[in-house]
Amino acid sequence: MINIGKTILAAERILKEIKNKKGKITYPINPFELLKENNSIITYSDFDKLEGLLLYDKNKSIVSINMNRPITRQRFTAAHELGHILLHTEIKANNFLCPISGIKDAIEKEADSFASNLLMPTEELNKRVDLYQDKDGKVGLNECLLIAEYFGVSFESCVKTICFRIKRFYIDVDNTELTKLIRKYKPNTKRKKLFEKSNDLSLLINAIDYSHFSTINLNEVIGIKFIQNLAYHDSRLENIEISQEEINGIFADLRMKGNESKYCKSENENIIEALGNIEMNKYCLETNDKLDVFKIKVLNRLLYKYAPYPEYAGIYRTDDNVILGGAIQPVTYLEIIDKMDELNTMLKTTVENLDKYTVAEYISIVAKIHYELTVLHPFNDGNGRTTRALTNWLLHLKGLCPIYINSNNRDEYIEALQNIDRENNYDSLQIIIIKSMMKTMADIHKSWK
Repeated sequence: MINIGKTILAAERILKEIKNKKGKITYPINPFELLKENNSIITYSDFDKLEGLLLYDKNKSIVSINMNRPITRQRFTAAHELGHILLHTEIKANNFLCPISGIKDAIEKEADSFASNLLMPTEELNKRVDLYQDKDGKVGLNECLLIAEYFGVSFESCVKTICFRIKRFYIDVDNTELTKLIRKYKPNTKRKKLFEKSNDLSLLINAIDYSHFSTINLNEVIGIKFIQNLAYHDSRLENIEISQEEINGIFADLRMKGNESKYCKSENENIIEALGNIEMNKYCLETNDKLDVFKIKVLNRLLYKYAPYPEYAGIYRTDDNVILGGAIQPVTYLEIIDKMDELNTMLKTTVENLDKYTVAEYISIVAKIHYELTVLHPFNDGNGRTTRALTNWLLHLKGLCPIYINSNNRDEYIEALQNIDRENNYDSLQIIIIKSMMKTMADIHKSWK
């Protein structure tokens, strides 16, 4: 039997603790911070049928969240797992598998109730409805969209909570009819029109700052697969025609034979650049060399190590380039050295203060360096791949997992860079980096699927 009263009291107790600790409660509530305070390790997995899972390991709990779900749903899952930890201590011997769909038992329903009352406390929810209410004290779908953004929850969960918990939705409907109304409304489209800047990045920052990171060993199966995926998608981002099977074959031969690999002598430009890309990224993730921005010359030389004229790699361009479709074009070649010096000052400061930055603060700096190198465009070719390899070097220095940008998201990646060109808005690029980190974490925990 479900004990709703118990779930509400537990949520209220946590909110009171937040107020006592911080002086006031600010929204959205951060369930990831609360999990960390309750001795939980937070990571991500590529689940098919689960929202998340909770595992107990001695004095710690491990929470793994479905990386494929929207951040609002991930937040609810984090709060849900916290509910299990706080409410169901008597059954800690069990691990909790939390399904996406299907019939839920009483324990799962209690965790859902806790999560809902934590993220959208009734008193605060009524206050928000009061701001937008009509003459009858009710709100419609447009107002629910604003309220959902305030609480950092999904539109659907917000509408249903207003309708069924506090009964202040503008019409009386059952769950089936309400679900149809929500689908017809198309909240994601409306949200883009309503908010010039959504809270997606701030919500992701709340998550990533309290997540657990694992580095990748390139000699183990997961590391090998990561490099293979990186080399494939990085090549496809540059419109290089090469298959995943070819990449896997190149990597296997290179591991076995090193510089004696048959691919090192290939005349196929796509193959030799993929080979160089593998070596460049392996270097970034394994080196103990001191990092400065001028190391991109080393990286560019590794990228073209097997090219017909490798001696021309790692040399700054001597003419001006044009990026098609870019609102901001690369600097003139005459300014490259001065601009590199300026960027190196930023990078040096970053490296010297590595431990002072939160994960989110560090990612914002990495995104800035990533963009500045893109605009510099110091070489005649290979700038994008070199820049992304340096990005992984920076992430590795902080003990964060490396990333690759899925080539299916090429347009999204280019749009993120153009957003910086046009509006100096780094949000989209930071979101791509954070989501790519979650993907790598999911790859590391593939066995949990």
